[in-house]
Amino acid sequence: MTKAIFALVVAVFAAVVVIMPAPAAQQAGPTAAVNPPSVSVCPVDEGSGRNTTVAVAATVDGVGQFTAFAGGASAGSAPFETGASGAVAIPLLDVAPTGVAAGLVELPGGEAASASLVVGTESVAFESCLTTPAQQTLLAGGSTTSGQEFDVQLMNPYSGEALVDLTVVSESGIESATQLRAIAVPSRSSVVIDMDELLPGRESLSVTIETSIGSVMAAGRLTSGTDSALWSAVAPAPDWFVPIPAGGGQVVISSGVATDVQYQVDLYGGDGLVEAFQAGVVPARGLSVVDVGAGDGGASAIRVVSTQSVAVFLRNVGEGGVALTTGSTVAAARWLHPGAGLAPGGTGRMVLLNPGLDEATVTVSSAGEAPAEQDIVVPAGTVVEFPAMEGAADAYTLSGQGALVSLWVTTTGTASAYSTGVPLVDE
Repeated sequence: MTKAIFALVVAVFAAVVVIMPAPAAQQAGPTAAVNPPSVSVCPVDEGSGRNTTVAVAATVDGVGQFTAFAGGASAGSAPFETGASGAVAIPLLDVAPTGVAAGLVELPGGEAASASLVVGTESVAFESCLTTPAQQTLLAGGSTTSGQEFDVQLMNPYSGEALVDLTVVSESGIESATQLRAIAVPSRSSVVIDMDELLPGRESLSVTIETSIGSVMAAGRLTSGTDSALWSAVAPAPDWFVPIPAGGGQVVISSGVATDVQYQVDLYGGDGLVEAFQAGVVPARGLSVVDVGAGDGGASAIRVVSTQSVAVFLRNVGEGGVALTTGSTVAAARWLHPGAGLAPGGTGRMVLLNPGLDEATVTVSSAGEAPAEQDIVVPAGTVVEFPAMEGAADAYTLSGQGALVSLWVTTTGTASAYSTGVPLVDE
């Protein structure tokens, strides 16, 4: 979307027009992002039947360092090399049996990314690690009803203490628990806020995380039945893409501002692009939910455009498990999926959205003991879903032409997990 078009959308909203004008049809999203920095922070969990693998993917053969931190100090550290495949998997058990903690990954270069894969006897959780702290981030999709357990993990890998306030809004309104204010997160430590203990029986929770001193990065942890999910808190933005696997899901739109925010949803589905599929309002510091894709059963995607910055998440809770991940503010020709293909006994598939005006061709490569490649063509304005190549892989990479948005899906007999890829944007 061009600045001129977005300015027009804002102007129309300001005139209190009920229906949003459609953004430019099938245009790719913002591409002015920069490549991830050379360090990332990963939520990890080792113990109580769960094991974490930290995966790294890079476009080069390079060296790095993984350090688990807890209680103000390193709990263990290990060097690694991505090797000729450009990918490596680091079992946390080989570094430090930490329980719920955090890890710092010193990546081998700017075009590199990491992810956390947490596997239990009947659960799997998977999410790309965090790279850049922000003064305000948003986290939505958690619930504390029907036995669901929702935690917010605050991670501080830096040398000074951080001070954090959480503004939590549920269907009951703004929550007033004093434990949500002035939370101290010591240096090189993480703090877990147990939402089901503080706020039991809440159907939906929107969490605004604001740091007044220092810096933190945050992630959500949700357990539903025997499965669990792990997803990142993100900085708000006005434009988001969300690929959605076959079977559909809920798209959660969350706001951190004190006024209502209007939004429009464009749908990419079996019938092509449906502009202005839905329009609505996110209440102040709250959330709105859009149900997508369950009707025709095929893969789909949405684009969310809003008058003020919001955060967008994909959630699916059902018999196949619980899965949550963030949307993407970027469409790009190249993507990294560290850890995709690592879940033991699981299967994987990829969902690719092409929001552009031209057909996109991409080479999908697996990295591991038996690397493989396949070429995928994604017509303009469509979504393609396809299974992973045979054999386990430490990572998947995408490289080609055009602008795409990529989502990885892991499924086992008892669990599922979603993870949006990490875009590599040419500067």
